[in-house]
Amino acid sequence: AIACSSHIKTERLEGETVCTECAVTERFTLKTKYFYDDQNLETFREEYADMPLHEKAMENKWLVGGSVVATLLTLIGLLIIGGVI
Repeated sequence: AIACSSHIKTERLEGETVCTECAVTERFTLKTKYFYDDQNLETFREEYADMPLHEKAMENKWLVGGSVVATLLTLIGLLIIGGVI
């Protein structure tokens, strides 16, 4: 049995653990998602297509968080350059 965390991920559709070697993978919002089989992947594709934009963005929380931080830092930088701060 593969017991280390680098070989076990959470299956996106059912939320159970899945082996990374056996899983079907696809990238959604620049993040790899793991599925038990092609049927689970297709089901999630359909759900993903119906999601509003904000829910799609939350499929990769690190990307969203990084974008928010970068935007805030840019705004602060512009305020400093403009002499407001």
